[in-house]
Formats: sequence, C-alpha cells, structure tokens
Amino acid sequence: MKKDIETLIAEERAEIITKYDKVCSWKDTSSPRVRICYLFEEELPRPSAMEEKQNQLEAERAEKWVKMGKKWDKYRHSDKMAKRVYKGIPLKLRSRAWALLLDLDRVKQDNPGKYKKMKLQARSFSTEIKQIDLDVNRTFRNHIMFRERFGVMQQALFHVLAAYSVYNTEVSYCQGMSQVAAILLMFLNEEEAFWALSQLLTNTKHAMHGFFIPGFPKLQRFQSHHDLILSKMLPRLKKHLDKEQMMTGIYTTKWFLQCFIDRTPFTLTLRLWDVYMLEGEKVLSAFAYTALKLHKKRLLKLQLEDLREFIQEDLGVSFYLPDDTVVEQLHASMEELRSKKLDLPPPVSFLCFL
Repeated sequence: MKKDIETLIAEERAEIITKYDKVCSWKDTSSPRVRICYLFEEELPRPSAMEEKQNQLEAERAEKWVKMGKKWDKYRHSDKMAKRVYKGIPLKLRSRAWALLLDLDRVKQDNPGKYKKMKLQARSFSTEIKQIDLDVNRTFRNHIMFRERFGVMQQALFHVLAAYSVYNTEVSYCQGMSQVAAILLMFLNEEEAFWALSQLLTNTKHAMHGFFIPGFPKLQRFQSHHDLILSKMLPRLKKHLDKEQMMTGIYTTKWFLQCFIDRTPFTLTLRLWDVYMLEGEKVLSAFAYTALKLHKKRLLKLQLEDLREFIQEDLGVSFYLPDDTVVEQLHASMEELRSKKLDLPPPVSFLCFL
C-alpha cells in the first residue's frame, strides 16, 4: 500500500532524530579555552609580554565579576556592572554572566521539567526537523565544538532548536536561529541555552521574535531605521551607497538577525554579545552605525562589488581596530544616537494593524 505523505514525513523525522541519539565520547564541553578554539594549521605561538599582561588583567576582572555575582541584586542595574560589561566579561565567567544578565535561574525555576518535555514533543510533532538538521551541519563548522557530524555539540544544538520549534509555535524554527543557539551553547549547557534563546526572542529588552516570524517585520523596521540614521548622521556615505546601489538589505540582514555573528571577527562578536545581553536591541542600530562610521573613508572609495565584499566578508576576518577600541566607539555611538533620539526605531503604529 502506498504510504501517505504524513507517514513519510514521520519516518523521515524519526530517521533524522535517530542519528542525533548516538552516544558520543567527547565530554570536554566545559572548558572556556575550548569554547573559542578554532582550527589552525600551525601550533599557536607562546604568549607575548602584552598577552601575558592581558591575561593578568583578565584574572583581575574575573575576581571582580565573582564578587559582583555573589551580590547580583545589588549590582544588576548599576553603572559599575555596565562599565565592566563594556570592558569585556572574562572568558571563564562569561557563562555565569550571561545567565545572570538573562535571568536564567528564575526562568528555569519557573519552568521545571519544561525543556525535557519539549524535547520529547519535538520527536513526534516538530515539522522543522529536516531543516534544523540541514542547518546544524552548516553552523560553526570551523569551530572545534561543532565540527564533528552528529557529535555531542551538534546533538545539543539540534535538541535545543527542535525543542524550541514546538515550544514557540509562532516562530517554530527559522534559518538564522541556529547560529544564535550555537553561540549560546559555547557558554551555557543545553537547558540553559534553550531558555536563553527563549529569553532573547521573547523578553522586552531583546525581542528577537519579530526578526524570525513570517514576514520579518522587525527586520524591516530596523533596516528602515538604519537608513534614517545614515541620512542624518552620515549623509555623504548614504549618498555614495545609494549611488552604488548598495541597499541596506544587502548587508544588514545578518547584522540584525544574528547580532553580527559571522560579520565580525569572533573575539569581537563575543564582546558585542556581552553588550547585547546587557543593553538589548538598541545595540543593533548602534553597532551598524559604528561599523560604517569607523570605515567611512574607505567605504567612500569603493564601488558596489568591493563594498559588498568589504562589509560582508572582509570585516568578518579583521575589523582593522582593536576590540577595545571598537567597543569604546560602540558606547560613544549609543550615547550619540540616544541624545538625538535615534537609538531605537519608532514603535509600530497602531494604524499598521488596521
């Protein structure tokens, strides 16, 4: 008897899930040194004097973060905590800092057993298993944590995305979410990464939900607002980009959907995510403005194809400035845009829904 389409889909889903059920032997997912380990063809050189100094500074900052974490209620809304985020969260404290900034302890306490339940439901009901499987295999494949097909971290990524696809049925799963979940898994365990993804999509500070629902309404709002910022703050560059037909949609989609993952060097991406955890969605417009402002002179000399290559590819390899300098410029841009009431797009008009 010919199988109906629902049976075929169920069989395909079960076959994919089985591949992620295998037992993996690699257990070392807790070391911060692993979490930013990319593949290099040659052995890395010994730390220089400057790097040793940076390591000492990192250790001192870590001590401060440990003390601050023990009195989080006191520091969570303080200027001191914000300044420390902008200076850079110490690598070995990033997991705890992100958990505190996203209030994950409370969310987990309010939802005991919920993640396990969603994982089980996804096995039978998720309609996105095939697409999630395809995207898991494309996510951070040059990162040691995700390079093994069906390895322990690909398993974790698959389970987080599959569970979320049945937990938030309005979003379900959308391409772009895999890299967001993956960067969370570099610093959080599986259940924490699930709730962190949920917080980023649904809380009022980040509200990534609108970036991923059908029609991408929030993406359109932020792209229009980016055009407005360029018109007011960088009019000469805006005129040049328009002349070269370098439309906002060409280069800002991944900027806004994934908070610059793959569009900035990895160490800078982590710094941006620290600030994003703290400040929320206004970081997106501010850093988009900062990126173009810092490279304005060069951009004004480039034609369309070179513009596209520089913004979408070159800046992902090197930002041509130290991370500290870039983050300092981001902070200045946020203050500048806030003073001109350009830090956020205007709210969605009620008339849009009539």
